Amino acid sequence: MALRRYTGFLFARPNVGRVQHIVTRTEPFTAEFPALPEGTIEIAGKTDVGLVREHNEDSFLIGNLSVGDAYTENDLGVLRAEAVPALLMVADGVGGAASGEIASSLATQVVFDKLRERASQGALKGAIVIADSLQQAVIAANQAIHDHSKQNRHHHGMGTTATVGLVVSGMVYFAQVGDSRAYIIRDGVAKQMTKDQSLVQRMVDAGKLTPEQAERSEHRNIILQALGPEKAIVPELTRDRLMNNDLLVLCSDGLSNQMSAQEIAGMAAKNTDLEGLCEALIHRALETGAPDNVTVVAGRYRVNLNQPARPPKENKQ
Repeated sequence: MALRRYTGFLFARPNVGRVQHIVTRTEPFTAEFPALPEGTIEIAGKTDVGLVREHNEDSFLIGNLSVGDAYTENDLGVLRAEAVPALLMVADGVGGAASGEIASSLATQVVFDKLRERASQGALKGAIVIADSLQQAVIAANQAIHDHSKQNRHHHGMGTTATVGLVVSGMVYFAQVGDSRAYIIRDGVAKQMTKDQSLVQRMVDAGKLTPEQAERSEHRNIILQALGPEKAIVPELTRDRLMNNDLLVLCSDGLSNQMSAQEIAGMAAKNTDLEGLCEALIHRALETGAPDNVTVVAGRYRVNLNQPARPPKENKQ
């Protein structure tokens, strides 16, 4: 990612706290998130160096946290997780060549290991605990990359974006650092679930740029936060209830800079096979010039409609 620039001085770093903004929300299986039967998610991923870069600094990971299966390379097939926690993650390295590749790969592995540990302990239950576990896994990845950078002079300043989707109990929780993206495609409409932590997004939020101007801005590659360069980071967390046949798409900016959300949704409508969808999206990015590495993870959630919905959990005093 030779054109990516991280500018820590633009990011006001508050103290890293727990996930209070999710803690105060309504718990799952209430009126906000009505109960649904258990579901199954199938996930595929693919990455490509693109047409300009010499090295691929992107990484992805798809994993079944219950049994410990994880895929991180192309052409390993579709991972299926039935009624168990599953992980989808895309990371886009910063720092050039080996540094960016190491940072993104380390991020995916640490996040998986931390969440796998929590899953094996049976700890991924309840919105508060799940969200906190996700945040702490991302913070641990930041610490690991930061420490590696300090211990290896040649990799000083390396970092990576991180977009993480954790599917558990019919919900999806997202953690965001940087400007990779996550979408939910439902009934043919793509909803962006993450907000870019970038200079142009901040200018859009402040009313100084329109979204169209931001897409053409010469500053669009300046990110305000990444895993690794700073000792402390603040992931942004969101969540949503998954519905039958929802499609999750996580991608690096090598795709989102080349295709709009609705173009991605249109491509998804034409390619129901998950591996085929990943290949089609990358092929489209290549057709448009692919100046950056391109990585896509796609997951389809299906509900077993023959099973009854799980009742709300009783509150035990």
